Amino acid sequence: MKKNLISLAMILFSVIGFSQVGINTSNPQGMLHVDGAKDNPATGVPNDVQQANDFTVTSAGNVGIGNLTPLSNLHIKNKGTATGIGGGEATNTGLLIENPIANNSLLSILRTTGTTGVKQAVMGINPNFNGNNGVFIISRIPGGSDWAMDLTLGNIGVATNTPTNTLDVAGSTRVRTIDVAAGATLITPVYSDANGVLNKAVDNIYGTVINNTVTIAPGATNTLIAGLANNAVYKAVVNVSNTCGRIGIAEYYVTNNALNNSFSIKGMDGSLNTDTTDKAPAFTEVNRYTTSVVWSGIPNCAAGGTNIAFNYTLTMPTAGTIDLTNNGDASLQYKVILTRLF
Repeated sequence: MKKNLISLAMILFSVIGFSQVGINTSNPQGMLHVDGAKDNPATGVPNDVQQANDFTVTSAGNVGIGNLTPLSNLHIKNKGTATGIGGGEATNTGLLIENPIANNSLLSILRTTGTTGVKQAVMGINPNFNGNNGVFIISRIPGGSDWAMDLTLGNIGVATNTPTNTLDVAGSTRVRTIDVAAGATLITPVYSDANGVLNKAVDNIYGTVINNTVTIAPGATNTLIAGLANNAVYKAVVNVSNTCGRIGIAEYYVTNNALNNSFSIKGMDGSLNTDTTDKAPAFTEVNRYTTSVVWSGIPNCAAGGTNIAFNYTLTMPTAGTIDLTNNGDASLQYKVILTRLF
């Protein structure tokens, strides 16, 4: 008994005297230093390979795993390769958290709420949730779910922990920046059903939009739009305006089919923002693929152009293309938008 007490006293005095404890090493680098593989040098700082199997506690209370100079309460550095766990998902993993009890929480990060002693989960991974699909949640309030991910389906929920779609937002959505499609880029409008799920309407072609803008000099002809889909029917709207505030809008039906050159364009209606009661243009259907429009009641513009300034002709020289000839006396900008009907 006396020998045991003397041995214990010697160990305690050794710990107090050196202030550091080394296990499997005579060269401890912290208050507690465990050299798992017993491969550290007798002097100096172990290299990265030697640190890979070490565990350290510093005088500040920081814990390092694979790291002799931890910078936080727990600082893990992966300097090796873990293999043979599961289907290889642990390969080169720095931290593994495993719960051997099926469908039980893997991780919970808590904070104290306003009520003393009451804890709130602000982040966690829980397989026993969302119908056992599992979920990763970030929340601000007890029981809340500001952000959630279904671990089985991969669905992400904002303000809901049971997302039913790839992205499920239980609230309003704001997009601060939306790119404008240039030229004749095909655009598909999006609608929402009664449940707020976004869909295309009717089919993949209905409501698709293409547009373009061109400036054409008097007497010149230029392509107004190209790239119309084959075997398609559109409603086209052409806008022309001048610097004196006058605007002319005309509507057309366009059918486009390359088979037997089955394409056509027909003027339907329009409006001119002048004081005349005759706001609509006069269409002359030259043939199935050519239509001319004449506007009346346009006053002279100081920047150029008289009462014939807005007159033009639309022609389909080939399937998929509409040309515009400026029949007026001013260089103007023409805008076209085609919405596909069928």
